Amino acid sequence: MQTFFIYLVLMLAAVLGQDVLLEPFAARAFGLPVEVTTRITSIWGGVYLVSLVVTGALEGRVHKLTVARLASLIGIAAFGLVAASGLFGSQGLFYLGVVLLGLATGPATVANLSLMLDMTVPGKVGLFIGAWGSANAFARLLGSLVTASVRDLVQMLPNSALIGYAAAFLLLGLFLAASLLILRQVNVQAFQANTSSHLSAEAVIERAALANDIA
Repeated sequence: MQTFFIYLVLMLAAVLGQDVLLEPFAARAFGLPVEVTTRITSIWGGVYLVSLVVTGALEGRVHKLTVARLASLIGIAAFGLVAASGLFGSQGLFYLGVVLLGLATGPATVANLSLMLDMTVPGKVGLFIGAWGSANAFARLLGSLVTASVRDLVQMLPNSALIGYAAAFLLLGLFLAASLLILRQVNVQAFQANTSSHLSAEAVIERAALANDIA
């Protein structure tokens, strides 16, 4: 469970960290006005909702770990395109990256929630819901604090305004790459088997104690 928690933190940090960067990056890199940059979130959100519905409809037909890996790979490509768009001055690359970010977020959300439910122990649902909330909070802190700090530190160098943003986006891509490596260690079947045996042992102990009380 600890491994899955770390995976969630890194995955969510990458997804949530881009929220504080996309609009100011577009304004700085392409000179876009506020009325244009505010549409970026709507583009990302629209694609996210579509991908969420499609992935939800396909849930159960494709292995959840496969969906999670695919989402991470798409996210890595998206962050790479966004970072490159500033360096090459290409709005086309930027918007393609935004669309891919939305496309990655839907499958990631469905796969992560589904995996969390699969790794929820009966009788301790509240504990696992709390773990999900904690992972979300840690990820939001990590994504916002680390990426903003990296951007500000790099921008202290001469002529590096866009490089600071690019470094932050590449860091988010590294978060996703690290989450992919950690995801390889997540084994839902082993977790469920271990949980079942543990619960069976607890049931035997409870029955023995109950029998002793009746006697």
